[in-house]
Amino acid sequence: MLQRLHIRNYLLIHELDLSFEKGLSIITGETGSGKSILIGALGLAMGERAEAGTQRDPALRCVIELEVDTKGLDLQAWFTQAEVVPERFTILRRQLDPGGRSRAFVNDTPVNLDQLRELGGKLIHVHSQHHTLLLNDPRFQLGLVDHLAGQKQDVHAFGQRYSTWRALAHELKAATTEQQRAQVEQDFLSFQLNELEEARLIADEQGTIEQELGRAEHAEEIIQALHNLEEGLSGDRGALGILTRSKQFVAKAARLDPEVAMVQERLGAAHIELKDLSDEASRIADLITVDPAKAAKLRERLDLLQSLQQKHRVTDIAGLIALRDQLQQRLIGIGSLEEKVITLTIQESDQRKALELAAKALSEGRAKAIGPFSKKVGAVLLDLGMPHAQFLFDHRTTSIGPSGMDSIYALFTANKDRALAPLEKVASGGELSRVMLAMISLAANSQSLPTVVFDEIDTGVSGEVADRVGNLMKRMAKDRQVLAITHLPQIASKADTHLVVEKDQKRTAAETTIRKVLAGDRVEVLAHMLSGRKLTKAAMDNAKALLEG
Repeated sequence: MLQRLHIRNYLLIHELDLSFEKGLSIITGETGSGKSILIGALGLAMGERAEAGTQRDPALRCVIELEVDTKGLDLQAWFTQAEVVPERFTILRRQLDPGGRSRAFVNDTPVNLDQLRELGGKLIHVHSQHHTLLLNDPRFQLGLVDHLAGQKQDVHAFGQRYSTWRALAHELKAATTEQQRAQVEQDFLSFQLNELEEARLIADEQGTIEQELGRAEHAEEIIQALHNLEEGLSGDRGALGILTRSKQFVAKAARLDPEVAMVQERLGAAHIELKDLSDEASRIADLITVDPAKAAKLRERLDLLQSLQQKHRVTDIAGLIALRDQLQQRLIGIGSLEEKVITLTIQESDQRKALELAAKALSEGRAKAIGPFSKKVGAVLLDLGMPHAQFLFDHRTTSIGPSGMDSIYALFTANKDRALAPLEKVASGGELSRVMLAMISLAANSQSLPTVVFDEIDTGVSGEVADRVGNLMKRMAKDRQVLAITHLPQIASKADTHLVVEKDQKRTAAETTIRKVLAGDRVEVLAHMLSGRKLTKAAMDNAKALLEG
């Protein structure tokens, strides 16, 4: 139960500390006095997003605190998950700092807005004119049925599973598309790889081939050059013969002069070196053979390598080897992609089957709840002054979506001579308000909602109907705390606690205040609601009659 609401530096409120009691609390005030500010403050403390300009004084911090008695509520799971110390009198606090920073706390422990919103939804349920408009939305109607059926948590879990399945299905589709594209190019990649593998590429092979090819193509020329070299060195008039004679010329002088001896020694060394050159030229010439077939084979090999390099736009064999390795990995990847598609297909099928079973379970729960719920709504509408009203849900199954496989449309008629039709097409504003009130009252009873807040949900009703609406709220307040903002004196007269919102325009800046109406002042406050600023005897008598009623 909501115990206390503390507001500081919020819109038209400088500072306010408001206590709440059990039963039915009615909040009234002139249009524009600031009644909606209370709903806005409740929303912020329950995790709603803050809008710019919230602080009354932008230079100061805005603070909103809710103190809630959680006795009898099962909140242990939330406290454990949020790592917050549970207390019977739990305090939800929202701070809006200058500059736009927002912080949230539960029992002085920092929490995020999602956590605050989740806890707030378990403690206080706010319903406004906006929700009455939402009643025309089939998704909102479905949510009310799930609320009544006690499977909101199951629907939330289903939504998460649905998102997981959708992500998996998307991944499978992408992998399948990629696999199909890969299969188209697989043959081409295999052809390229086979071509490179058949080439039996060897690193640095091209330089060796070019060298051998040069020798093979010019074998006769090389042999002739070597033979000429040998003849020039070892022939009759070759260099070796000249050196031999030269050594003989200086032999006698070498014995007489040490320096000439050194010259002779050098001549000997030159003779040895030239003899070695002659022998080497002869040896190499003997090794070289004129083999046109070998030259052709080498030329064919070099042409193949150069053709592959040109085809694949690389400059050397290293580039071809790197491409070959890349093709191998790509083909391995295509093979693993096929395995991935198979695995994803199995996973997607399993998840889809499990999702279908969960959707059927939700659908069965809704089907069981819809019939009794429709009858109860009709009974409450009868009590709210609609004796000929008929209400039921048109329940159909559809393809699986985030909320299951059901679509629900509320059908309604307020007149016995009119057939049932979609609620949004035939219900007036006052009729929508009463339908919404009927549904919320039933949901509150089924789910044991601790605190329910109605923000002018009675729009469009008056007279006896307003009195019936007030009686319904009064009955709801026997089992829970009910707060209602209203303009109707018939409803205000049912209050256990009556609060009046007033706006003081006389100060430098307008300020909203809230005061509790004492028992002796209630007649006058209701009379003002009936007649305006000027009290009349008729209004006073009417107000007394309402209170006595």
